[in-house]
Amino acid sequence: MIRVFEVRLPPDHDEVQLRSALLERLGIPAEELLSWRVARRSVDARKKSRVQIVYLLDVEVADPAVLLARAATGKLEPAPEYRYLPPQPGDERLFERPVVVGSGPAGLFAALLLAESGYRPLLLERGQPVEQRALDVANLLERGVFDPESNVVFGEGGAGTFSDGKLYTLIGDDRRHKVFAELAACGAPPEILVSAKPHIGTDNLRRVVPALRARILAAGGEVRFGQRVSDLLVEAGQMRGVVVAGAAGIPAGAVVLAAGHSARDTFEKAATNEATDGPCEAADRGPAPGELPGTSAERAANGAPDRA
Repeated sequence: MIRVFEVRLPPDHDEVQLRSALLERLGIPAEELLSWRVARRSVDARKKSRVQIVYLLDVEVADPAVLLARAATGKLEPAPEYRYLPPQPGDERLFERPVVVGSGPAGLFAALLLAESGYRPLLLERGQPVEQRALDVANLLERGVFDPESNVVFGEGGAGTFSDGKLYTLIGDDRRHKVFAELAACGAPPEILVSAKPHIGTDNLRRVVPALRARILAAGGEVRFGQRVSDLLVEAGQMRGVVVAGAAGIPAGAVVLAAGHSARDTFEKAATNEATDGPCEAADRGPAPGELPGTSAERAANGAPDRA
């Protein structure tokens, strides 16, 4: 595949015109263009009288070596190959399943990756699922009734669920392809896969987030709502689990704190009750990096299925 930079067209163009402009840029007959796809699409509106749509295209041609050899510098180059590589499992045995705190973007994708890897994670969210959360937000806006645990800040999907779902964070990180593909598979507009400024939209997010939840459940995870984490279980400087307000402690083999910046009470407790050892990750607005603890055999021994 060859990557073609800056193919420019007016906003009212169609696919036939885009293909013609691509052939003109490549300088080849139509029969030598085997396939092509849009890698990125952006808008150049610096000149209001001449707004243009700018494309980054990946193409397959009959003789790529000849084409690259005669191309002007910076106009064509081999298209980068992208393949998502999941985090490698760690080598410490987990005696309890991992717990993810918070169901914003970071928490949802941490739980999804853990579930897909066979860890059967438990996802705890202090707020309500999107369906109930939308009703609670409407109740606030229309009647002034405020639920401190289910509002535009707290609840499934995080604060972004009610702020248009912009996807600008880590836009230059190759892991975004995995994130965007999952979102598109769950009903997000397919344009997010190629847009230079992708966003989902609040109305779409109310369908996408429950679909992500369903994928976590289908992969073996568990999701509980109305579960505000009020403390961390730390023994001898090691993270052992979490405490849910009004309930008993929940043991955890690892803890991912993805509670969001508004959960100040949770992070204040974490700061005053800090573990000096043991698996604990703090994540914000994106997939939690790092290794997945436990080997395949150990996950199976702990009642968690091995990865497919």
